[in-house]
Amino acid sequence: MKLNDVVLNRHWPHRGGTLEDLLRASPEAAALTPPAADELIARVEAVSICSSDIKIVRMGASHPLIAGAAGAVDTVLGHEVSLRVTAVGQGLETRFHPGQRLSLQPAMVVNGKRSIIGMDRPGGFAQYLRLGPEALAANVMEAPEDISAADIALLEPYGCVERAWRPNVRQSLCPGGRALVMVAPGARFTLSDPLAWGGVALIGARPDFLSGQQVTELPDLASAPGPYDDILALGDISAADLSRLVALLAPDGMLLQGRSGVAPGPVDIDPARIHYDRLALIGTPEPDLAAALRPGAQRFDTRPGGVALIHGAGGAMGRIHVHRLLQLQDGPRVIIASSRKGQRLSDLEADFGPLALAAGRRLVLADAGGLAAAVAEHAPGGLDDVVVVAPDPAAVELAAGWLAPDGLLALFAGFPYGRMLAFDLAGIALTGKRVTGSTGCSLDDMRDVLARVRSGALDLSANIAAVAGLDQLPQALQSVAGGAVSGKIIIYPQVPDLPLRPVRGWSLAEEAGLTG
Repeated sequence: MKLNDVVLNRHWPHRGGTLEDLLRASPEAAALTPPAADELIARVEAVSICSSDIKIVRMGASHPLIAGAAGAVDTVLGHEVSLRVTAVGQGLETRFHPGQRLSLQPAMVVNGKRSIIGMDRPGGFAQYLRLGPEALAANVMEAPEDISAADIALLEPYGCVERAWRPNVRQSLCPGGRALVMVAPGARFTLSDPLAWGGVALIGARPDFLSGQQVTELPDLASAPGPYDDILALGDISAADLSRLVALLAPDGMLLQGRSGVAPGPVDIDPARIHYDRLALIGTPEPDLAAALRPGAQRFDTRPGGVALIHGAGGAMGRIHVHRLLQLQDGPRVIIASSRKGQRLSDLEADFGPLALAAGRRLVLADAGGLAAAVAEHAPGGLDDVVVVAPDPAAVELAAGWLAPDGLLALFAGFPYGRMLAFDLAGIALTGKRVTGSTGCSLDDMRDVLARVRSGALDLSANIAAVAGLDQLPQALQSVAGGAVSGKIIIYPQVPDLPLRPVRGWSLAEEAGLTG
């Protein structure tokens, strides 16, 4: 494609119908005009199907990553891509050039709101992709020629798994932010490093660390206007009030508990807010609240030598979690991988059993009927780490019940907002229990994955299960939605009629001729 050319872009639109509508649809071709001065056009070499593509279609406007889009849904899905620049706007010619290979981190923030290529902006289930200034500012990186386009497409999902085990929320209080401090009768907590908030609302007796602060006293939680950047919950606050406090947090907000009494029982929290709004939930039983903010007090990665559960490990993203833990230098000694489908468990054993043996790790496979027994056998004192990949609150509650007192629960599957989860929130302060959630990744996460791939420490082909051309997209999506394929399906848009076929050990050489 030359700068002044107009080409036809074969693509699969998604206009808000059901999955069945998409499966019955046909690809369309639309004229692709040359890039503006601040745009480029890239050929889609390869695009990987993500389970999020299925969830977006099934959930429609209730999906948290689509709900903010203006107007009716009219997009092209596909956000895990390998790109080859074909035309560059005149304002970008010093930075980009035709033939350049790019990797894309699709999640952008535009005017303070999340905007994602392949979700609410047209994505990679197409032969070409137009990238504008928002994406080009900080969401692309040059990709090497010595790995396959399939591997480049997989940098994003592997980066998302990397992000789930990294600090993914704010770890300190918010200077200048809005704060709510709730103090139960008799609570005595200090803060050795007082903070200058922009405004403080107070319920209960005024603690000494608020001296010098301008404080608005409130009679009760019903009077708290919210949202708040920081909420300090001090003393024996009830489960119902803790639930209300979490609901009052702003995105990127922090709830800091100071608690020394007994736990009040399960607390209802919205897991979608943990997953999508990046809420930090921390606490301490020590008199000085700063203990919860010290380096190392907030654990994100797996406990070395512990026992971890990947709940919902049979799908592609669950497999990536298993893969990461098995190749992690200081990883757990036992990884329990659960799946409802027996074939997926067999595939996990075939694909990752040898890797576990070589790494000196124990890979334990369990279906729904045997999972409780596997946990009891290998983690009688509770699990050190749990990742829940299944978007099911009941599955999260079940897995959370197996946590050790200081265990880490990572919510990886996306939920619609408003489906509540019962969790031992007070345990965060009393025993060091942790709950985190993440969505998406950063270019740095993807760079780290790329470095391991190029060094030979990570073989992404272990998770490539099938390949197909663009015109086989309905069949490929159905295979993912129905669980017929373990691992990733790679779509090659430049060879539309490539049949869907299983592969094993996919390589750069086998990919030759498929990327256009």
